[in-house]
Amino acid sequence: MASFQAPPGHLSQAEVLIISSLVDFQLTVNAPDPDLEAPCLTTADGQKVQSTAAIARYVAEAGKTNHLYPHNNQQQLAEVDNWVDVAAALERAAAAWVQPTCQQATDKDREAGKGFIEQTLAQIEQQLQSSSHLVGPSLTLADIAVLCAALPLFQSLLGAGARKPYAAITNWINSCSQNEHIKRVLGEVRMCAAESGWVVPAVPAKVDKKKKKGKSESGAAPQQEQQQQLPAENGKELDPEKAAKKAAKLAEKEAKKAKAAAKAAAAAAAAASNAAAAGGSEKKANKKAEAE
Repeated sequence: MASFQAPPGHLSQAEVLIISSLVDFQLTVNAPDPDLEAPCLTTADGQKVQSTAAIARYVAEAGKTNHLYPHNNQQQLAEVDNWVDVAAALERAAAAWVQPTCQQATDKDREAGKGFIEQTLAQIEQQLQSSSHLVGPSLTLADIAVLCAALPLFQSLLGAGARKPYAAITNWINSCSQNEHIKRVLGEVRMCAAESGWVVPAVPAKVDKKKKKGKSESGAAPQQEQQQQLPAENGKELDPEKAAKKAAKLAEKEAKKAKAAAKAAAAAAAAASNAAAAGGSEKKANKKAEAE
C-alpha cells in the first residue's frame, strides 16, 4: 500500500486525502515530519513521488476510478493540468501568509506573495463567474487542487472586505465543501471572521540569545513578565481557529523535542554498546596475557 507524509501543516495533506477518497485509492498517511521540506508519496513498489502537483496527479490516476481526469476530452484534460499547476504556484505564494509556514517568511516574501495571490484569485474568479466548476460541468482534479490551495487564504487571511472581489470563488468554495468526500476531510468550512483587509499572520518574535539568563528586555524575570501578559490574553475568549493553530504549534514543538530525545537516546545506547564491546575485548586480552 502507498504511504504519504508531509511537513507539519502542509496544504497538500488535505488535498491528497480528498483525492484518494474520491477515486478510492488505498493510502496510509504517516505523521507529519518536521524534517521534510516537501510532501512525499511512497508507492506500493517503493517509488518516491514528490511535490503536491505530482502526488495529486499520481493518486487521481492510480485510483479505482479516475473520473477526476477527463481522458475522453483532450482539451479539458489540458485545462485540468494547467489548473493543477496554478494551484501549486498559489500554494507556494500562500506559504508566506498562512500558518505554520509563514513563520519562516520575510516581509519581502509576503509582499511578493500578495501580488501573485491577488493576480491568481482574479483569474480563478473570472473563470467561475460563468461556470460552476473550473473545467467542464462536474468536479475534477482542477477543483480539488485549487480549492485546497485557496481555502486557507479565505479562512485565515482574507477578511470580509478583502473577499468582496471574489464572490464567485466564495460561492464555489461553499458549494464544493458540501461534497461528502471533501466535507469528511475539511469539516465545516468557515471564512475569516475579520471585517476587512488582509489579516497579517502573527509571527513569534525572535529571542535575543545575548540576553542574560533569567532576564527579559524589561529586566523582569521571565515568569513575572509572563504573568504580566496573562490578563491581556485571558481577558478575551480564544478564537477556535487561533486555539487550533496554537495547539498545532505546541504539538510540532513537542514532536521535535521527542525526535531530538530519541536521537540522543540512540546515540547514548550506541556509545554504551561500543564501550561494552571494547571492555570485553580488553578483558579477553588480559586473560590471554596472564595465561601466557
